[in-house]
Amino acid sequence: MEREVERIVREIKSLKIQGARNVARSAIEALIIQIQKSKAKTKPELYSELLEVGDALAGSRPTEPMMRNAISDAVRFTLMQIKTHPALDVNVLKRAIVKEAVSYFDEMEANQKRICDYGSKLVPDGGVVLTHCHSSTVTGIMKRAKDVGKEFSVIALETRTRFQGRTTDKELADYGIKTSLAVDGAVNIMMKKADMCMVGADAITSMGDLINKVGTSTVAHIARSQDVSFYSAAELYKYDPLTLFGNREQIEEREASEVWEGAPRSVKVRNPAFDATAARYINGYLTEIGMIPPQSLWSIATQRLGLQIAGI
Repeated sequence: MEREVERIVREIKSLKIQGARNVARSAIEALIIQIQKSKAKTKPELYSELLEVGDALAGSRPTEPMMRNAISDAVRFTLMQIKTHPALDVNVLKRAIVKEAVSYFDEMEANQKRICDYGSKLVPDGGVVLTHCHSSTVTGIMKRAKDVGKEFSVIALETRTRFQGRTTDKELADYGIKTSLAVDGAVNIMMKKADMCMVGADAITSMGDLINKVGTSTVAHIARSQDVSFYSAAELYKYDPLTLFGNREQIEEREASEVWEGAPRSVKVRNPAFDATAARYINGYLTEIGMIPPQSLWSIATQRLGLQIAGI
């Protein structure tokens, strides 16, 4: 495995690279680097390299189906090329894989633009949007809403332990959007000021449940108790097809020192990175093809992504 690829794996694992889209993009970049620098002389050797790198990337962050789906696409494409073009030269195959991977970047950008266009229509003119953590898709929606002339404000929860809410506020404030920051524990108070909630997504299960930054489920529960609509903005690539077969999303546990450095040994410090929000608390998923009810997302995602039920 190339050193640059190993560095990307480390940075994804350490959260130096974070955010589902950034992680997926970096993973594809790693695959491109490995393929371009590969010394493989045969197609089976190249395929083995691709699998090795794919496994290392997928294992670097358990709760990132967008990355896994992107890697699976690259692996399936390679295998299909080998099967349908047995006489294909290995160097030609390398170029084909890189071209396919680059097209994924273009698709990501197009999907992001469509989601931002759809989402901007939901942002209430003169209203208040509450969000949690940092999502480039959510901030993109807010920017698009401002571009079309809407006036609104955003409340970002600080989102311990990494304080991604600060990133959200700074990005939006720099864009000229009125923002405020609140501690996570004040969500019940802040919800009384909100007209809607919008968050991103790390993963979506076959049941329509949302896996996102820890605290998201609390936001959704409080939103429902106060009759505030709760939406998740997410590409269909964030659907995890493995959950259709009973696989449960792993809730990653981060270092205890992020919560309490130097804590007494007798104190067990818990630091889950994500939580699950049940589908019944989600008004809808805002995707590149429009709004989708949580219960319908798995079937639509399966069709759109071309996933083979018999062998994903």
